[in-house]
Amino acid sequence: MADIEHQEGEGSTTQVNSEGQQAEPSQESTAAAASLQARQRRRIAQLEEKLESIAYIACQVQFALSSVTSWRSVDGDFDCIQFWRTIVDFFERPPGREARCRVDRLLEWWTRKVFGRNHCDDLSTTAKANMSVNALARQRAQRDDLSFDSP
Repeated sequence: MADIEHQEGEGSTTQVNSEGQQAEPSQESTAAAASLQARQRRRIAQLEEKLESIAYIACQVQFALSSVTSWRSVDGDFDCIQFWRTIVDFFERPPGREARCRVDRLLEWWTRKVFGRNHCDDLSTTAKANMSVNALARQRAQRDDLSFDSP
């Protein structure tokens, strides 16, 4: 009897035989599911980090624009912690599909403005080699070579 894969939801697959009974998952399908779950966790962690960064920056801007001279979580009737949570909730719990689309567009805009576009493919090999990161890597390698070669 041949086993048939049955899609249950995003990232979950159940092996079902021709009689409709659940079969034991193979090692390959278990590894693939674990890999998919790991990618999803990384994506969620990156999103949470982005949301928290946006909320933190908003808190810093609010403080800078206020007349307060020292940082406090609650200053008068302004609660910075509640403000931070409200911003994170705005992104995590949009009310409906249209709001989710607006949030997604805003996050794409934020990422593009903060990190820019990747034009690395447009650069020549020489330009890539002369980038400051690569120049620093070469300098470090030279120092390491000198320290290993010295008596």
